[in-house]
Amino acid sequence: MRPFAVLALCLAVAGTATFMPCLAAAGTAAATADVPFLVAVPATAKQDAANDARPDKTDRGTQAIMAATTTVAAAATAKQEPPHEARPDETGRGTPSAERCLYIPPGWADRVVYYHSFDTALDRPEINALGAKVALGDAALEAGLAGRGCRFAVDRKNKRGLALAGLALPLNRPWTLSMWWRLEEPMKAESGFQLLSMHGKGFMSNFVAGKGPWCALKEPTFVAQVYNWPGLSNVNDIYEGPAWVEPQVWHHTVLVVSKGSSVRVFWDGALKADLSLRGRLLTSNDVIASAEFGPPSPAHPMTIDEVMVLDVPLEADALRDYMTAVRNLAAVNAPVLGGP
Repeated sequence: MRPFAVLALCLAVAGTATFMPCLAAAGTAAATADVPFLVAVPATAKQDAANDARPDKTDRGTQAIMAATTTVAAAATAKQEPPHEARPDETGRGTPSAERCLYIPPGWADRVVYYHSFDTALDRPEINALGAKVALGDAALEAGLAGRGCRFAVDRKNKRGLALAGLALPLNRPWTLSMWWRLEEPMKAESGFQLLSMHGKGFMSNFVAGKGPWCALKEPTFVAQVYNWPGLSNVNDIYEGPAWVEPQVWHHTVLVVSKGSSVRVFWDGALKADLSLRGRLLTSNDVIASAEFGPPSPAHPMTIDEVMVLDVPLEADALRDYMTAVRNLAAVNAPVLGGP
């Protein structure tokens, strides 16, 4: 049994985040001058696509991983697609086995195509089967959730988080972006930050926007967007309520694209946004060329850790079990890599 499972079981027995939305008509130009990731939409405009979809319990590819408070299991369910073939990263050295990465659940090992723990280097992921070109903004290695993490400096010139370029992810297949994150300072009413985003001919993103002229917001607000994809209605979901987050507390956020028409965001294992795309289905011609994790300018002081990309859609139950197991491993300072 791998240390991931053993430690989680022992602990159980012992009881042991380029967004662009709406600007108010007044002051639009000024508000967007320094914020290239905001899309101008009238403050009174309603979201273009209704978000009336409900969680689909039949989503294929779901992996059942261990429930750390009761048992340890890693039974894989039926898969939508064959596992992504691992290949050498851009350095030519090859990628380590996912089984050595103790914070990757056993049932996910053959579906992880990118994994970055930051434990050894800011710009060198442990797994890069995508062959992504990795770049970062102004960041440093600091204490993370597990070992070290990536802390971003707060600077209006810092317009990049952890950026993965050179991708070619067709959206007729499912993809999941996953990241742990923590704010380093208390939020203010004007605080905002990006969490996850995917870019091609259009973009899909999740972020927090603070008080200001954009959409006439009065406090930090959860936002999920799908914009600029040819033939698809734009979605600007700002109706999920306030997003006040306490500092020095680790959170987990996931962005899932699946079924050719579904974009979902989970925060700490709970479904936060369920966007049903209108106009057409996503096809192999809709390709993600880059992805970004963490805050471009303006941003709130933030540390990110345990970044993953998977070629399978994940569901709430699996995500909650994963969160429990990871927290248990981090609590006993389990190493990021194990084995020979």
